[in-house]
Amino acid sequence: MDVPRNEPAETQLSLDRLDPAIFENASTITDWLLSQAEDALPRLAEAIFQKLLQEASQSRRYHGTGHACVKLCSFVQQCAKSSDEALRQWAFTEALSKTLFHFYLEWYEHDPHRALRLVLDVLVASSTSNPCPSTGRVVKDYILKTLVSIVTRKSAQQFTKSGLQCLDHFLGKKVVNLTDVALRYEELDPSVADLPRLSLWRSFAFHIFSWMKLTYVCPLAGKVLVHVFRGLNTAAPDNTIPDAEGFTLEIWRRWLHDALIQNPDILEDIKNYVLAPMFKTDRSSSLRLLEMSNRSQPVPSADQELSSQGLLLQLATLELGKKYGLVEEPSSDNVESEQLTATTIMLRGTLLDKLLAHPSVSVRSSAFSLLVSSQATTKPFSETAFCLLRKHLAAFHADYDAKVRNEVLGHAKNLIRRAKNVITVAQRSLSSHQSTGNGVRPPAKKKFGPEVALKDAVEARVVLDRHEEFLGWYMDFLKNELLPTASYQRHIAAVKAALLLLRVGKHAGVTDDSIDEDMARLISSNFTWVRLLLDLLLDPFDDVRDSAATLLSLLPPKVEEDDTAISLDLPQVLKEFCSRAGKLADRTGRADHGDGAARSQGLLCSWLSKQESQLALLSDILERVESKISKAEGDLGHAAIESPLHADFAAISYVWQVLSKGIYSDEQLEVLHHLQRRIFFCARQIWLTVKHVLCDDSPEGHLPEELEDIDGLDTKDLLSYSFRAVHESSNLLRLLVGTLRLKNVAGVPHPPLDVFRETGYLTFEQLSSLRHRGAFSTVSYTFTTCCQLTQILKGVYTDIDESEDLLREWYSGAINCIMTQASTTRRSAGIPSLVAAVLSANAASPSFDEVYGTLEKIGSRSVKMSETDGSNLPQVHALNSLREIFRSSLLSKRAEGYLARTLHLAATSLKSEVWAIRNCGLLLLRSLIDCLLGTGESKASIESGWDGHSIRISYNKYPTLPSVILNLLRSVDETIHQVTQSGAAEAVFPALDIIRRAGPPEEHRSELRTHIEGYLGSRLWHVREIAARTLCSFLLQEDWAREIGRLLAESGNRTNRLHGALLTTRFVLERKADLGIKFESELAAVEILLEQLAQKHGSFKQCAELQAAYLEVLNVLASLGFREHIAKITLPEALTARSGASSALLDLHASLKLVYDTAGCGDVDTLRLRFTKTLSRDINTATRMLEMIPEAWKQVDSESARPGLCQLYLEACNVPSAPEVRTQALTNLGSLMDSMLRRREYAGLPRPEQLNRLWAQLCGGEINPALSCAVIETSGTIISALLSCDPDNLPYMEQRLRSWGNMLRECLGVDNPFDTRYSAAVALKSFLTRKGSLDHDDRYLPVLAALYDSLIDDDDEIRQAAASAASSLIGTPAVAPTAADRLVIWLQEHFGDSNEFRSRVVCRMVGQRYSPDGQLVAAEEQLRQAMDFDDSLFAAEDQNLFIDEVRETTRWRGPFERLQLSSSEASVGCLKTWVQDGLRCLIGLAAERDGPLGWTSDQHVFAVCARVLLCAVAICRTGEDAGIAGLLTEFRAVGERASIHGSLLEMAKLETVA
Repeated sequence: MDVPRNEPAETQLSLDRLDPAIFENASTITDWLLSQAEDALPRLAEAIFQKLLQEASQSRRYHGTGHACVKLCSFVQQCAKSSDEALRQWAFTEALSKTLFHFYLEWYEHDPHRALRLVLDVLVASSTSNPCPSTGRVVKDYILKTLVSIVTRKSAQQFTKSGLQCLDHFLGKKVVNLTDVALRYEELDPSVADLPRLSLWRSFAFHIFSWMKLTYVCPLAGKVLVHVFRGLNTAAPDNTIPDAEGFTLEIWRRWLHDALIQNPDILEDIKNYVLAPMFKTDRSSSLRLLEMSNRSQPVPSADQELSSQGLLLQLATLELGKKYGLVEEPSSDNVESEQLTATTIMLRGTLLDKLLAHPSVSVRSSAFSLLVSSQATTKPFSETAFCLLRKHLAAFHADYDAKVRNEVLGHAKNLIRRAKNVITVAQRSLSSHQSTGNGVRPPAKKKFGPEVALKDAVEARVVLDRHEEFLGWYMDFLKNELLPTASYQRHIAAVKAALLLLRVGKHAGVTDDSIDEDMARLISSNFTWVRLLLDLLLDPFDDVRDSAATLLSLLPPKVEEDDTAISLDLPQVLKEFCSRAGKLADRTGRADHGDGAARSQGLLCSWLSKQESQLALLSDILERVESKISKAEGDLGHAAIESPLHADFAAISYVWQVLSKGIYSDEQLEVLHHLQRRIFFCARQIWLTVKHVLCDDSPEGHLPEELEDIDGLDTKDLLSYSFRAVHESSNLLRLLVGTLRLKNVAGVPHPPLDVFRETGYLTFEQLSSLRHRGAFSTVSYTFTTCCQLTQILKGVYTDIDESEDLLREWYSGAINCIMTQASTTRRSAGIPSLVAAVLSANAASPSFDEVYGTLEKIGSRSVKMSETDGSNLPQVHALNSLREIFRSSLLSKRAEGYLARTLHLAATSLKSEVWAIRNCGLLLLRSLIDCLLGTGESKASIESGWDGHSIRISYNKYPTLPSVILNLLRSVDETIHQVTQSGAAEAVFPALDIIRRAGPPEEHRSELRTHIEGYLGSRLWHVREIAARTLCSFLLQEDWAREIGRLLAESGNRTNRLHGALLTTRFVLERKADLGIKFESELAAVEILLEQLAQKHGSFKQCAELQAAYLEVLNVLASLGFREHIAKITLPEALTARSGASSALLDLHASLKLVYDTAGCGDVDTLRLRFTKTLSRDINTATRMLEMIPEAWKQVDSESARPGLCQLYLEACNVPSAPEVRTQALTNLGSLMDSMLRRREYAGLPRPEQLNRLWAQLCGGEINPALSCAVIETSGTIISALLSCDPDNLPYMEQRLRSWGNMLRECLGVDNPFDTRYSAAVALKSFLTRKGSLDHDDRYLPVLAALYDSLIDDDDEIRQAAASAASSLIGTPAVAPTAADRLVIWLQEHFGDSNEFRSRVVCRMVGQRYSPDGQLVAAEEQLRQAMDFDDSLFAAEDQNLFIDEVRETTRWRGPFERLQLSSSEASVGCLKTWVQDGLRCLIGLAAERDGPLGWTSDQHVFAVCARVLLCAVAICRTGEDAGIAGLLTEFRAVGERASIHGSLLEMAKLETVA
């Protein structure tokens, strides 16, 4: 049909009446269009276009398939190719192109459908192939200007993703070039027009870098950056583009580095989206960039944080180059091999050596990854790579950060796999060459993955030897990491690495499920390995025990030793260990000993080959348990001391885990059922025995009267015995009934039905009566298992009664407990766990809705204070049960649908008269808020509130939540006069907290805001503060200055409302500063705010608190850099005079404003004068002034001002009765003097006599811990300042240095608190970084000794500070263990000729403090003290768990051997005597059998033994034998017979150290 000529609306109406088949696709539409009158074609095409555009828009709104978009673009493209001139011109019109462009921007931003690429094709054609070139230029310019404005944040529309995608497309299609982009950028931002072209491009590139913090934008931003780089890099050599003049790869690298410093989180994005495309396509530039990274040196430690980012970029570049085959591993074959070649770059070993020891965790981890990673798993390692691994692996294993250790273990897995694969390939290659040499054609072998044999036999042998030698070293290294003296970090890393050695196969195609039998046999045949692993079964840390047990379970029980026909019977060794471990567990009662003894029994069960033997083992343990329970029933007190039960129950648990995997005959099942009933009987009997202890309302302090007279028994012993017995027995029952989950086949050891039923009843009884939190937490897990298993009972027990419904019975019992049980100090104890357990069964009856409805009904019952005595409140139990439901990981997902109802219930509970109900309602609200917002936030993030952008709560997911919040606020407004102000506050806080942390919902936004603004006038300060913080969430995205002006204007003269408005002002400013918003762009808003504040001057006079709040706002603005703008406004007289209406708060903020004012004009004299007056009036205000001075004066870079500030701080230190003032003043003085020393402003430093007087004054007056730490911390700066003068003219300088060094060593003592030790480390850092190189004078030895002590401190923060201090001496940044190694070498090189240093070396070797007389505590006495075993239940933990005595002696043995000490030296003579006496003592002790868990397994005993042996070997190495070699030989002979620890025997071998 023909469409008549009519108006657009009529045309559109006529199109709607057309046959739908016409609009099936673009072709049918075009065919119909061309059949119409020629003069109507453009008008009809426009109408069709609008119709198709509307359909496409609707499709976008409802996330369509994109078919409508394809039809739209195809229609335009066909019109553009039409033979009709008018239709063709219409397809290229400016209006159509702009419409499509904006359609694309809006759709792609929210739904990047691939059909939208057709829109870009249309726009490209309109720009480049337009029949009207001028229209094409207009279209191109409009699109480019819009895109540049979006990228540079000049556009009000935030279409970042679509804008970057479009710009990438246009640059890729060469529609626009870099010159076009630069011109549009200049037009949009005149501030960059005068910049050099390279600076302009840097500015543009950094706008793109800034978008990379958005994850969904990263790939697109990277593509645009690649276009920029390629354009500039291609044009730079021939200057075809003026913009590229001066552009080099080094400049590009600097841009990447600076972008990374601004936002460190984008490293991976730069690597994946900027560097990777470059490496794929531009090999030449990639090689040059890699060469720069390979040749760069680490930046000095002065800029350590900034340099770390540069190093990470350097490593990321090299790692990416290695991935693409452009980087080879370091090799020491020849120096020339490291030079740049035409195809690859060879890593420099010296660079990796520095980076592997770098203090930054990220740098070290990345360097390790770079060293061991490879795309080919059969590529051999170079000798240089193995040398670096040998040198640095120890530091990685000792790292305090578990994340780093896990990353290292991941890389170690690749290392082991690659080394094993290379060994396999080399062995095959050798075998192939040998067969070929003998004229035998090698048989065809199955290939494993991508392995390719080495072609040269000599090369194969070298590679094989190198890798086998390294694996042998690696096993020895891991074995030494398992010594008793090693730290937890080293133990767990070594055990997990050993597990990798067993589980990683030899072939590229082998999975990690199999076991490397050769490696397992190697470990099993080495008794030292076995003993170390067995001893670790009793390690204090659970994950070490678990990993050691896992490793042992992978070993074969019987192995043949290599050199003899005697087999090492591991089960027999393990039986001896089990016996000793059980006795030790009974002796101490400790949890770690009990768990270790239990694990050993489980391991023994797994090693027993016959099921009869396994059942007999279980029966034996049960008999022991029954005997102990019988004793406890008769005498609980003595049983708690002498016969703990938890280890035996745990042993049955581990044994049952082994037994449950088997299939048994009917006779064996009868035996097992009998044993299972005995197990349940034991669990019930011990519960009945200790029930009165754990069910007391205050179990932690409860000791029954009949037990008070038992010697050695206290509440901790009894409670520990009772709790652990119930804990382990409940765990055992859970494992027992958990067998029901196994597949129901004949022979599976399912427990009898009566055991399951009685277990459920027992755990129900325990949960309903227990008051010990740890106990009912364990029991609740068991009861939950029972509830869940009720749903499969009928499939396991065919004879079960159909009418039996255990779950319903337990649910009814739980409701009965809620209604009848009294509320206790534990609130609801185990009742919530009962309810949650029933719900976890996910049964049809009782259903979730039924249980929730019942709890809601109970919890909503109103109760008056006059109606209850507070002991019987079902509401408390109901609310706590609901809280448990929302906290449970099993139930929280199902509970989400009830969240709004529960929120209303909880808020209603806050209005109750009864405190207990209000308290439970508040706890429930906290759990609900955690459900909404998550629990992964830091405290600072929670307190700061919403950031204005992120989606913290999906209000669409909880559609009723905004209404609930609004109704809550309404109800509070209605009842605020009926209830107390505090009650109303409690009710309103949860709603405000949700909005404050998650942002306001769009629904009811205006009414919510009205209510919240109303709370700004509350009579309660806290309510006003929370309301102000919440209102901040509304203002972050608005014209905040004008809105605050409105709030101030609406407040009139109402004091509370004005105060709330001022609080809102401060919080908005602080929040914007926290979010990193640059206030330079907010200058106009700040001026508006100051103007509005100035207009309210008169209103602020009426109240001191208002004046204080006003001044606080001004101080915040001053801290943000608006001092000059504040100075233009005139303060009211009341604020400057501070009359009698003043308050402490007003005085405080007025004093702080004075600090900012004096900083603005650099007036130190006025500041000193006013500070002195304030100090005489208010110490707290003076302290706050001191805290603020460094912050306010940091922008005053005046050399003349700093001496005046030093004098102010010195005067403040003269106040003997105000330690807090002296603390802050001393801290400020130290920081300021550090800065002056760094600038070499020696003339402005306090005079030596002033510093001496200060030191004397600090020793007098009141002192508190904070002042003590400040004195220690500042002492390093004071000593540096004194030495910056002429130290030779200062009296007693040597004595002062020695005294200071000794003081620091005392401060670093293990018994001192962290703050004291850290202050000492900071003092050392301040002294050494300012002092630089030291004279080789003995007077520095005490200071250097303190430095070494801080490097081996237990706390990582102290070690980090010490490593930073040591770096200035050793010349390169290093992590603490490496810094300690290098410091020892440095000391030997610079103080090797000093007798005092040699004496100190000897003292370090024997583990004793340096004494000028050189006397050593006899080794026999050390052994006696070490063997005094503490068997108390709660043993005191060693203060320093990082230090390893073996490592210390080994580290200091090096200088001792290299110094070639003479026997005539007193220190050497003392050491010989000490060693000889120690060896004789060890020989005597070796007469007693040692073996697994013997006397040398104790870490303190082992440490003394190791020191004696290592020192003895060191003396023999120097040639000063004196009969020591004979004593060593005798010790080894005696030790081998007595099964002395194999590691000690290895230490005593002279041939290994010859």
